[in-house]
This record gives sequence, C-alpha cells and structure tokens, in this order.
Amino acid sequence: MNDPLLRFFDCCEAVLRGDAQLLAQLRAHGFVCEPGHWTFGLPELHRYLDAGQGTEYRLWLKQLYASDINTRLRRLGAEIVIVDNRGKVDASLYGLRCLMM
Repeated sequence: MNDPLLRFFDCCEAVLRGDAQLLAQLRAHGFVCEPGHWTFGLPELHRYLDAGQGTEYRLWLKQLYASDINTRLRRLGAEIVIVDNRGKVDASLYGLRCLMM
C-alpha cells in the first residue's frame, strides 16, 4: 500500500482488532501498543508508515491533519488523542484509544 494515510487507518483498524502480528511489528519498531491501544510520536509514525515511499514529513503532516481519520475511527469506536502534550507537535505523544460506549 503506497498511501501512508490509508496504511495508518488500516494499522489502527488492526490494532483495534488485536492483530498479534501487527502489534509485534509495531513493538519491534519501538511503539507502545496492545489490543485497542497504540501510542506514537508523529515523526516516528511517519517513518514507520512511509518506509521508503519518500513522502515528505511536512506534507504528510498536512495531509494527516486534513484527513477524516477520527471520523472514520469513531465509526469503529475509537479515536486519536493527545496522550502527552509536550508543547510541540513533533515532540508530543498521540494515541489510538477505544471510546467508552
């Protein structure tokens, strides 16, 4: 899959399902995750998702912010939130979490 944003949504969906293979792969790349939860920094997420595709980080970031990722994730009972606001987008930690129903 060439589109990092589509890959991100697919990864989120797999984390929500508890896909053991993807969770192991994410952990191997230094992410903190478990079924239904994934914590990441945006620069690290970009490196993981882009993996040789050559998408420039700032362009990817603009695309991410303009995307409907949270709308799509809410349909699955989840959302992306700020986990640790460190004052800068690139330094803060974000997370995928299940919504309380």
